[in-house]
Parts: sequence; structure tokens; C-alpha cells
Amino acid sequence: MRVCCLFSGGKDSAFALHRLLLSGFEVPVLLTIRSDDPDSWLYHTPGLEAAHLFSDLTGIRTEVVRSGKVSKEEQETLRRTLVDMKERYDLDAICSGALLSDFQRMRFSHAAMDAGLISYTPIWRKDGWKYMEEMGEFGFSYMLVSYASPGFSPSDLGVEVTTAMQERFMENARKWGMHPAFEGGEAETMITGAPLFRKRLEVKGHVEETGEYSARFIIEEARTV
Repeated sequence: MRVCCLFSGGKDSAFALHRLLLSGFEVPVLLTIRSDDPDSWLYHTPGLEAAHLFSDLTGIRTEVVRSGKVSKEEQETLRRTLVDMKERYDLDAICSGALLSDFQRMRFSHAAMDAGLISYTPIWRKDGWKYMEEMGEFGFSYMLVSYASPGFSPSDLGVEVTTAMQERFMENARKWGMHPAFEGGEAETMITGAPLFRKRLEVKGHVEETGEYSARFIIEEARTV
């Protein structure tokens, strides 16, 4: 089966791609949608300044498509792009890293159905604690590119998450009842390395504080090594 993976560069889409490849699916292409809405509910937006490197990072051809700000435009962009890519890559299905968001999963599924494709969500409803544990066990590394919750600081952004940082994040999740994989919007991530990726990602940039408990990392330079 030939599958296009919706790839944002975040940990969820990276882990979904990992599961896809281990299951023996053929992945000829990744699709990254860059919404013009920085607060999009449908698409991951922080850190996409590095989207042009996703192909080199993963070793899989990546197409990056821009989308308008309005929700209907975002979904129509996906539907139209999938119709086109199905023909060009002889696709059977799409894969996404939707974990708990019915808003995302249903819209991805509808776009896939309209394009005549199957929608595959390999980490859907996966236990968050087990998921984060497996990420470490399997050799994934990531950084935070934004947060919108107490328990984080500007110094947490733009640096690879260490074991000590991860333990602090998990303790904060227990303390405040947050989702351990940040599915409540507490933070957004960018993958820096994965066991089946060809290279690693390195970035430089600056932090923009947007509120008392919110900030975003703006990537100014990025490279694969």
C-alpha cells in the first residue's frame, strides 16, 4: 500500500511515520501544509521555517503547500492537494499523527475520502504516558517550539529536550492534570532526530514571549547534519 504521510515536523507526525514504515507501508511522499493562520486548529504551525529541510531530514520526498487562514480554506487545500497527489504518486491512503483531536482526525478523514483515499491514524488514542516513554526508548529526540501553559519557560524553547527536562514536563503534567504529550495545547514540538530518519535537525533562532504563560520559538537558521 502506498501512503502519503501528513508531516508537520512535530513529534506526533514523526512517530506516526515511524509506525507506518515499521508496518511495511510504502511512503513515496510526505505532505506539509503551511497555514497562514499561526493559531490554526487544524495544522501545526510553529517551526515550519525549517519545512524545506524535511526531505533531507527524513530521506523521503516532501511537498510543502501553503494554505489560507480560514478553516474551510485549510480543509479545501488539503482535499485539492490529495486529489492531485493521488494521481501523481499512485496513492492508496494518507497517514496522520492525530492523537486525541477529533477536530483534526475527522477533517483529515473527510479530505481523504473525498480524494478516494483511506485515512490511517496509527497513534490514535494511544496512552500519552506510554507514548512519551516509547519515544525515549526508540531514540526519538525533539524540542519545544511553543508553549501556552504554566510549567514552561522561554529557556525550554529551541533546545533539544533532555532527560531532566522531560522528567520536569511529566511532573508538571501530573501536578496540573495536563496531557503528558501536550495534547491540550500546552506545547508544540519539532522533531530533531528519529531512528529511521537519514539525518538530524539543528536550528538557531529567538524566542518571542506572547503572554505570561506563552511563548514561541522563531527559527532563523536551520540545517541537517
